[in-house]
Formats: sequence, C-alpha cells, structure tokens
Amino acid sequence: MAIAYIKKESNNLILYDLEGRIISRPPFADGEVIASGSDFYVSETPDGYHTYDVDGVLLNSYSKEIGHFVKVIDDRCLFLEGETLRQYDKNGYDSQNSSALQLKNSDKKSNRREKLEKAGSLFITILIILNAIAAGVMTYTEDNTPTEIWLNHFCDISILIFIIEIVIRIFCRKKPLEFFTCEDRGWNIFDLIVTVISSLSFFTGLEGIVGARAIRILRELRLLRVASGISNMKRVLQALLYSLPQISWASLFFILLYYIYGITGVELYGECDEHFSSLHRTFLTLLQLMTMDDWMNITLSVMETNPMAWIYFSTFILFASYILVNLIVGIVVDSLNEVHNQAMSSSTDELTREVDKLEKQMQHVKELINKKENKDNA
Repeated sequence: MAIAYIKKESNNLILYDLEGRIISRPPFADGEVIASGSDFYVSETPDGYHTYDVDGVLLNSYSKEIGHFVKVIDDRCLFLEGETLRQYDKNGYDSQNSSALQLKNSDKKSNRREKLEKAGSLFITILIILNAIAAGVMTYTEDNTPTEIWLNHFCDISILIFIIEIVIRIFCRKKPLEFFTCEDRGWNIFDLIVTVISSLSFFTGLEGIVGARAIRILRELRLLRVASGISNMKRVLQALLYSLPQISWASLFFILLYYIYGITGVELYGECDEHFSSLHRTFLTLLQLMTMDDWMNITLSVMETNPMAWIYFSTFILFASYILVNLIVGIVVDSLNEVHNQAMSSSTDELTREVDKLEKQMQHVKELINKKENKDNA
C-alpha cells in the first residue's frame, strides 16, 4: 500500500493510496509536505528537511546548511551537497555505503562550535578590557605593594592566555599556514605581532637588558588587540591605514609650511620675543598657535614691537588650523566611507557568487536527474 497523494486538514495529514483509500491520518503541526515515497513523506521547515513514516513518526532530519533537497526517486531522497548529488533512504542511510547520517548531531556540533568561538572571542575581549583597567590602576599603586604584585600576576596570566589563544588559532586549522593566508590574515598577523611583543616580559634576560619599566610598557601593547576584536574598530583602523598615503602627502606640505613659517618667525621676531628665539622653539610656538592654545597672548606680545605681525599669525592660523587640519580630517572621513563601500560591495559580490554557484548546482542537478530518468526509461 503506497502513498499516492497527501492532503492537509487542520493539524492532520490524510494519506491516500493509488485507489483513493485513506492509509492513515498522522498528526502534522509544522512545515510543508514537499515530496513522498511509498511509505514515507518529506516536509520542509525553516531549519531543514524531515522524513516521517505513515504514522507521522519522525525518521530523520536533514539540515539546510549541509545540503538542499531535490526530489524523491525510487524511495530515495536526493540531496545536493555542495556540487555532489547524494541519495539517502528515509532513515538517512547513504544508498551507496549504507552508513547512517548523524545529521542532528552534526548540526548540534556545528552550532556548539560557533557558540564556543563566540564565547572564546568574548572572553578574550573582556580579558583585554580588564587588562586595560589593571594597567590604569597600577599607575596609582606603589611598587612591591600587595595590590601591585597581584595586578602584575593577573597581567602575566593574561599574557599566557593570549599566547595559548594564538597557538590554538594557528594549529586548530586544517593547515596551520591558513592562519597567514586566509581572508583575515592581516588581522591574524597583527594579533600575533602584538602578542609576541607584549609577551617579552616572560624573557627575564631581556628584562635585565632593556629594563623592567620598558618591558612593562611593551606589555601594554596587548590593549591594541581590542581593535582586532571589534568589527567597528577594525573598520576605523582600516580607514586610517587606507588614508595613510594621502595623509603622507598632506603631512609633507604641513612640514614645508612649518619650516617656512619657522624660519620666517626666527628672522622677523627672534630678537624681540623668546617664543621665536630658535628654530625648534619656533616650531613649538607654531604648534601652540595651530591648536589655538593661548595664541592671543603670543600674538599680542609680538605685536607690541611689530604691529604688522598680525599678518604672519593670521595667515599661519588660516593655513594650519583651518585648511590643513580640515584637509586631513576630510581624507580620513573619505577613507572611512571608501572602506564602508568596499565592505558593502564585498558582501554584495559574495552574495552574487553564492547565487551563481547555487544556480550552477541546480543546473547540474537537473542534468543528473534527466540522465537518471532516461536511464530508468531505457
């Protein structure tokens, strides 16, 4: 007695045979029936595909992340797994090697692995933040106090955890070299460099050469790993790196402007005002003028003996404070927009590639089905 067609009625299904007689009325609460065999049927839910017997008992489940259901042929379920067309019976056994599919377990393992990765990333981020707080607290503590010793031990343990985390990230891949060649290789190398440099405090010989205080400063580089753990900070750092070439040219013009105004200031006002007594002292004064820090007092002091000095100060402030600074800000903002557009374009291209790949797979499936049907008819 084979299933001919299925009708849904309320929360039940009605299974009919070829002569129109009712086979059974199994309960059915969710999903949509998409295919049937002689003594089972297949339903689709947002999570995956499920096979049931005539009494509505669940036989097997198939995750959509693993493959896509195609159709039922000769009581075999055809699934597209990547670019391979596989056949399974109603209980999830491979028709070729009769090995049972652990689909639910593999799905759970995949979800468990994702949860562990997210939990590990969150743990590392929290540890970095705690290290930042500890570094700030240690600036208020005296050397060799119980608090300072305890915080140092905490920082040393944290560095050890960072080392273990990097080692796990390298050797838990199928090929360790993928750590340096994958899509996120730039951030991986950045994390590795920061971790190695901040871990130098474990080498006591180096501490004796460089000094304990210098090694402590190197340890604070581990705080930079916050940038690689938060996507928004990644985007900002990428924008800064992307804008470096343009900023370098703007900085060159900035240096030339400083040098010209520095020499001019020494020549015009070096004898009458200490702010312009030497070239390096003039550079510091120009920096103070650019930041608008007490610039009026400097200007009025020089103008007491040089009334036309307002031309020198006003033009420098106009070029340095308003034009060049805003130019650099504009470059950074433009770079940030460019990085954002590249990220959006990358996401769109990836989606397009996935759609194209799926279309090719479906075309391949159609060709395989047609070949099989022609072979069965022959």
